[in-house]
Parts: sequence; structure tokens; C-alpha cells
Amino acid sequence: MLYGSLGRTDEALEVLGRGYLVDPLLPTLPATEVMIRYWRREYDAAIEAGGRATALHPYLQIGRALYAQALEFVGRADEALVQYRTAITMSPELTWMRAQEATCLARLGRRNEALAILAQLDELRRSEYIDACYMAVLCDALGQRERAFQELARACDDNSAWLYSLNVDPKMDTFRGDERFSRLLNPAACLSGTSTLP
Repeated sequence: MLYGSLGRTDEALEVLGRGYLVDPLLPTLPATEVMIRYWRREYDAAIEAGGRATALHPYLQIGRALYAQALEFVGRADEALVQYRTAITMSPELTWMRAQEATCLARLGRRNEALAILAQLDELRRSEYIDACYMAVLCDALGQRERAFQELARACDDNSAWLYSLNVDPKMDTFRGDERFSRLLNPAACLSGTSTLP
């Protein structure tokens, strides 16, 4: 994941290959392969790895969520929604997956359902941490572009666990042409703790 987040995805795949040789049944290997293939925009290969991941390790919710992302990016949103919901059933406390589910619903044109989940996440935010990176993607899918950028700034202020992948994650492609996103990619913006964007 370190190599992948640095854009050194050939090296990431090489490390994964070595991992498969050492322990081909390690649960995190296929899930990590899905992520690396997804970051490389190799969606068909990501889906193939996701199928393997869910067949070998059906209980690993992150494998399902990553598989769902790849399915969503090739237009198979109905299948992605099934994977998101299965993952959420296993780990309902992972609110970032609820945000992914809502994003998928928004892209399916099921706006009211997506807005209902957004409202639930906003309410939960009063008492627990909600990852702002995923909230940004959800808000953008709902056409709330300004709020999406506020969420990205909040992700920096909160030191979101997903910041490491901003530069390679296809979910962030929608923001790439905007100068505000470029400023967020500057490590100093996040490290200062004051990444509020105009």
C-alpha cells in the first residue's frame, strides 16, 4: 500500500506477488491487490481479484468494500450495492462504508435514500468520528460540491486515515481539476491543521 500510494504500483504488485508465494491464503493479500489494481485504474483486474477475495475470505468486510468500488467504477452499481450492504451487515460500525453505500445509491439515482444516509451520518457525527474523505465523495455525488470541499478540508484537519491515498484514488478524480484539491495535496496544508479552503 505504501508503494501504491506513492504511485509506484509496479513495485506494489511485485511485493504482492512475493506475498502470494509466502502465504497465498493470507486474507489481506487479495483485498490489497484489489486496491492496487483499482488505483492503477485496472478495474477488470480489480474485479477479478475482488471475486477471489470474497470467495476465499467472505467475512473480510474491507475486501468486499474494495471489490464494490471496482464494480461501481465499471458501471455495475447494483452489484456494488450488494457488496457494500453485505460488508455493512458484517461491520455496521464502519461508517465510511455507509458513506460508500450512499454514494452508490446517489449514482443509481436513488437520491432520497442517499440523502437519508447522509442525514444519519451527520447525526452520528455529533457523537462519533465520521471519516470526512468518504463524506466528501458522497456530498459530491449528491451535487453538494462546496460541502464536498469543506469535507476534504475537514479530512486534513481530522487527519483522516485515508489521506495517504488522495493522490492515487480514482474516487478523488472528480476533484482533480480544482485548484482547491491541488492545495490539499500539499502536505503542509494538512500538517498545519488549518486546511480551510476559500
